[in-house]
Amino acid sequence: MADQLIKVITKDEAFRAFAVDGTKLVQEAASSHETSRLATVVLGRALLATEILAQATLKGEERLNVKMAGRGPIGQIVTEADTKGAVRGYVSNPEIEPIVNDDNQLNVAGAVGNNGSFQVTKFAPYSNPYIGQSIMVSGEIGDDFTYYLTHSEQIPSVIGVGVTMNPDNTVKAAGGFLVQALPGASDDQLTGLNEKLQKMPALATLLGNKKGPLAILDAILGEQKYSQLQSVSIGLAAEPSKDAYAAQLATLPSHEIQAMIDEDGGAEVRGKFSGKRHQFSAHELDVILQDVLKREAQQKNEEAQDDDSDAANSADEKNKLC
Repeated sequence: MADQLIKVITKDEAFRAFAVDGTKLVQEAASSHETSRLATVVLGRALLATEILAQATLKGEERLNVKMAGRGPIGQIVTEADTKGAVRGYVSNPEIEPIVNDDNQLNVAGAVGNNGSFQVTKFAPYSNPYIGQSIMVSGEIGDDFTYYLTHSEQIPSVIGVGVTMNPDNTVKAAGGFLVQALPGASDDQLTGLNEKLQKMPALATLLGNKKGPLAILDAILGEQKYSQLQSVSIGLAAEPSKDAYAAQLATLPSHEIQAMIDEDGGAEVRGKFSGKRHQFSAHELDVILQDVLKREAQQKNEEAQDDDSDAANSADEKNKLC
């Protein structure tokens, strides 16, 4: 079964919440990007938080892009998601070596950094993009998304995301949640929520329950204290086809394609968001090259015709003056 994100509202209408089990999604992302143990945790948290943010703030055909630049050794973290459950992303340094804290646990904040910017760009059909910005406050990913929602979107929120690894560096569990206070939430209800968040078990423990995301919601909101509004299947966004990458290569100048053939005997194109590799043989590049040469020749002919036309018009104007 596909990973699921569930949206609910509490029966007292004090909170709305989202919970996701994204274990398969993060496993696939780690495999595609060939990420190290630490990079898998960072990228996984970012993917999950971005998909939760998309479900909470977008509608229709809208989509969003998140860029985190905390100035840590992992570099920039870029993710994108839409309302249909598709998400993708990458980190600048997918091979980052382990950084551990005093408890010998992976130091996500140390890898990400907290001295930089957090930017969300929302895209909607037939309108200009909207850009929201905040600062990186911890580098733990969930805290940074929480800060953005609370300060830039003015929505009281708590986002938590986690990725637990197996000893062999494979993903054991990955999930997250978002809880937002609705206008009717009282101070006592907010206090009660904070107490439950402090006491809730680790996400990996909850996701080991057969209830999946519902186990997270039970721990935060209480069993049978909420009504389910929506369930969305989530996964990595579809990878562009090899033909799509061939079309991109065809936009290069002919001398660059010729150099790939002469110097490398082919080319490898790797999707930045997907991490997947596509091989182009010398023959495949030559087919692309011939189309590019035809295009360049046609452009030269059109430019020559324009020059001849300009020269003729200039001569006509000169004769008129005489």
